[in-house]
Amino acid sequence: MKSYQWLLFISLFTINIILTGCKEPEEVVFSCETNSDGEYVTEVKHQDKTRDLIVWKRTNFVKAGFPPQRRCQEVTPKLQTAYDNGTLKTLTWGYSEAENNPNTRFKSLCTTTGKDCHTLILTLLDADDPDVELKAFTAVLNGDASRAYLNDSCGKLRQTGANLTCTVDIFKVFKVRE
Repeated sequence: MKSYQWLLFISLFTINIILTGCKEPEEVVFSCETNSDGEYVTEVKHQDKTRDLIVWKRTNFVKAGFPPQRRCQEVTPKLQTAYDNGTLKTLTWGYSEAENNPNTRFKSLCTTTGKDCHTLILTLLDADDPDVELKAFTAVLNGDASRAYLNDSCGKLRQTGANLTCTVDIFKVFKVRE
């Protein structure tokens, strides 16, 4: 009887070590909120930490029907989708078709799989320099907006000749501000 109890103890101890040694899932949640100034903000939450990611102040898209509120409400779920499906790790820019008019194309930041855009993240103005906007946006997602133009996670893919492509590590947002 004692050997049975000893075997049970060892088994439970081993299972406990295995279960407690497992890494907690890396769940990240993006949400569109309003801050104390009444501005729309995309927030990102991981475990018990929440960080402001994007404050939607740019009003250049209002005439096209995209005030800051709508941009926050539309871009935030796209970030969540890209994170959930694993494509937020790599961002690029390209031209996307308008949903209601396939003959209209506009500059956008998007996730990439191979040389094609996968998930449209953010629309750019024709006057925007897509490389500059991509570096700045990636710097925000990497938690270092102050170094947007020194972002070393960006480069052109030699194999495909694609546009500038940047690597995103959303967890840096939480590590930088610890």
